[in-house]
Amino acid sequence: MAMSAAAVVTSFAVAGPALAYNESWRTDDGDPGGIAYWTADNDIVKICDIEPDGWAVAAFVYHRQTNGTLAFDYQFYVGGNGNCADRKASEGATFNLPENQNAHIGVCLMRDDWAEIDYCDWNELSN
Repeated sequence: MAMSAAAVVTSFAVAGPALAYNESWRTDDGDPGGIAYWTADNDIVKICDIEPDGWAVAAFVYHRQTNGTLAFDYQFYVGGNGNCADRKASEGATFNLPENQNAHIGVCLMRDDWAEIDYCDWNELSN
């Protein structure tokens, strides 16, 4: 029995680092329906739909150029309570954000295939 308990503890210890994110923030509605996570290592942006409210969750990703302006990189969404989606630098050039230029990421609620976007919350993050 003691060996089983040790195996369980070990499996949780190994799984922990994969779940570590540098930052997280939620949509700006009264009972947030979406959450975004950021990991600077490998430029990982993850969004999750966390409410059965009929809205999907969308992310908008920009980077702040050295001259201070924002440059659009990509957007994506996920719908359905409990569903998550992510994008990361290893997927290709579009998702590999420039180094030493802050990432500017918004998480919003979306309805009707991009027709309605609301409750956005933005975060500027070191990259």
